[in-house]
Amino acid sequence: MILQQNQLEHGVRVKVGHHFGTVRYVGEVPNTEGEWIGIEWDDPERGKHSGTVNGVQYFQTRSPTAGSMIRSEKLTKFQTLEQAITEKYTMTADTLRLDSEMIRAVQKQLHAPLFEIVGMEKVGGKQSNLQRLVDVSLRNCPVNAAGDLASFVNLQMLDVSGTLLCNWTVVGDIAEQIPSLQELNLSNNRFTDPYEEQISMLAQKFQNIRKIILKSCTIRSWSELVRLARMWPAVQYLSLEQNEIEYIEDEAPYIVALSRLKILDLQNNAVSDVESIRHLGKLPALEELLLNGNGIREVRFPDCPHNEKVDLFRQLRTLYLRDNPLQDQCSTFNELDKLAQLEVVTLDPDPSVSYEETVARIVGSIGSLRMFNRATISEKLRRDSECDMWKLYANQWAEVRNDAQRLKAFFKSHRMYPRVMERLGSPEQFLPDTRKVTNMIHLQLLNEKTAELREKKVPKRINLHTLQNLIVKLFGLPDCTFSLRLYLLDRKRKVRIPLENHGKSLDFYSVEDNDTIVFE
Repeated sequence: MILQQNQLEHGVRVKVGHHFGTVRYVGEVPNTEGEWIGIEWDDPERGKHSGTVNGVQYFQTRSPTAGSMIRSEKLTKFQTLEQAITEKYTMTADTLRLDSEMIRAVQKQLHAPLFEIVGMEKVGGKQSNLQRLVDVSLRNCPVNAAGDLASFVNLQMLDVSGTLLCNWTVVGDIAEQIPSLQELNLSNNRFTDPYEEQISMLAQKFQNIRKIILKSCTIRSWSELVRLARMWPAVQYLSLEQNEIEYIEDEAPYIVALSRLKILDLQNNAVSDVESIRHLGKLPALEELLLNGNGIREVRFPDCPHNEKVDLFRQLRTLYLRDNPLQDQCSTFNELDKLAQLEVVTLDPDPSVSYEETVARIVGSIGSLRMFNRATISEKLRRDSECDMWKLYANQWAEVRNDAQRLKAFFKSHRMYPRVMERLGSPEQFLPDTRKVTNMIHLQLLNEKTAELREKKVPKRINLHTLQNLIVKLFGLPDCTFSLRLYLLDRKRKVRIPLENHGKSLDFYSVEDNDTIVFE
């Protein structure tokens, strides 16, 4: 197709080699001949200036080195969608001949005569039947208009990412001509905003589109996206990966515009604040949310009792949170337990603990979870994880169990704990023994002959021979240890138990604190 001069107006997308840009100026430059095209390149370092040449500003780019002045002859020729599909998917006799020659060359190079050419004519016939096409990819083709698309009656999926499409009216024309079309990949394109009066008109043309992919389309705000979404009344899958969205406004229009949305991909944007995530929770039909790589440090939902759920993300079943610097994963898991339907979570494990401990924490915390990082959660893993959490927080529970307010705060931070206690009971058995452990005992030493009684603290493992020497010194007795006889006075049974083996210790005879030893 010959490039028409009147097509080169402000805002038109163009391609030179592998580089894409947008026309910002068409006209003359003093002291030169002919017409120049002022381009703002997508690659901010592709150009030489910001739109100012020899001190004269012809246009303004966002980056100081994104602008160039070029001749129209350098531009890649435009194509209609009809031409691009026909060129790529129609097999001609020349194409078949070249393919056959290529395969024979491969046979010779690989010494593989059994690698045969089978049914090339049949393949060519099938590919030439454009009416049968269901999935078409024209990625990086110079398409900027629709053409006559009446032949593509079965087309359902169309990839026109990285093309020269820049006008939503053209995209609407494509969708209108192909009523069977359900999925559009428009990634890596730069679109001009539609006028307000165009939006309602385009909504009629996009009424059959269920899936739209807008990866890397320089969408700079959620409100900008919501305005576009009014054109897609039936969309259920929306990919906005690698755009420039930072904040999700709490506006009623987006709930209406995206009321049927089931899958939302916001990977690698900058949606990181708590309020934005809460606002996304108002999407009524959302089942899957991808938030990988958004810089999220915290997830926090409104307070609710530990046995209730919040009125946000009512249908959400799958959540992706990889590549986010979550500061407190335990707190995050506790917050996610507030979501009524959440079953699948994907995130990076906490590097400060083992992977197994991360699994135990999330499985033990989120009662509805069925899959974590693509691994199915068995009932045994759930029971073991809940038991681990039961033991882990036993001390904290014990500290607050007799204080109603503190106990309520504990259950707020550990929603799973009441649920686990209902199944496993009180964790008191795991509480540490606070009683002091000592190796010393107090003895009452009684001289039976004089009735003199003295108290002495001695080691439990002191042997009787050492105890005899101690008694001699304590009572000032003559050196008569060989004739000293010891007895343990059992007051309950009112008997005296002889302690005869002087090599044995007191604990051998089960001597306890405050027992009385009688000697004679």
